[in-house]
Amino acid sequence: MILLDAAPAVLPPMGPKLGLKAQKRLEKMDVEVQLNAMVTAVDYKGITVKDKDGGERRIQCACKVWAAGVQASPLGKMIADQSDGTATDRAGRVIVEPDLTVKGHPNVFVVGDLMSVPGVPGMAQGAIQGANYATTLIKHVVKGHDDPANRKPFKYFDKGSMALISRYSAVAKVGKLEFAGFIAWLAWLLLHLLYLVGFRNRIAAMFAWGISFLGRTRGQMAITSQMVYARVVMNMMQAQTDAGALDAAERAEAAEQKAAG
Repeated sequence: MILLDAAPAVLPPMGPKLGLKAQKRLEKMDVEVQLNAMVTAVDYKGITVKDKDGGERRIQCACKVWAAGVQASPLGKMIADQSDGTATDRAGRVIVEPDLTVKGHPNVFVVGDLMSVPGVPGMAQGAIQGANYATTLIKHVVKGHDDPANRKPFKYFDKGSMALISRYSAVAKVGKLEFAGFIAWLAWLLLHLLYLVGFRNRIAAMFAWGISFLGRTRGQMAITSQMVYARVVMNMMQAQTDAGALDAAERAEAAEQKAAG
């Protein structure tokens, strides 16, 4: 397994100390960490990587997992286009006013993954605090106590960050306090349970996590036809030259369609 990151360190927001611990844990699990490596192209045979020195190289692979973020909903661009002077960032999130509203529309709030606010990370805490802030203002509007021109701006309170690395291992940063390993993993579990809504959901999550972490089963995973035929395709492509790789993949795809009926 190869982990590619365009940043110069693993988990840069966590700081160099925790980033190094996370990297060592991954390498202990036989994960090859490649930093300053930006993925510039992806196709069915592999990926193209651009290194820090500007050179490009290919990594042949059949399975790729993208974990560097996603594009925001098209609704963000629709909101920006229909308002006066509102724009979106490169991820498609709406650049909102200090009170999380759309410019020129004091009663239209944008929160969660669709809002773009400097200093607010795209994580659950930002969404929760933004939603609470907007809810309070909406209640003031309903009661007739709202003054859009004099609203207090939204202020994000950083409660810390956590990242799960593997079974029984995580990293956590709360203010100036940094810790990693099993204690951080327990803290990660407890915090996520705390923010689940409803006692029944918490019990269900504890039961599911217990099965996942104490055992080796992964009931949430499913085997698809792509997984069944992936190994066949890889073996066929490996046995062929680059010139004949496409033909081999097409034959494998035809075999899959025929087997599927």
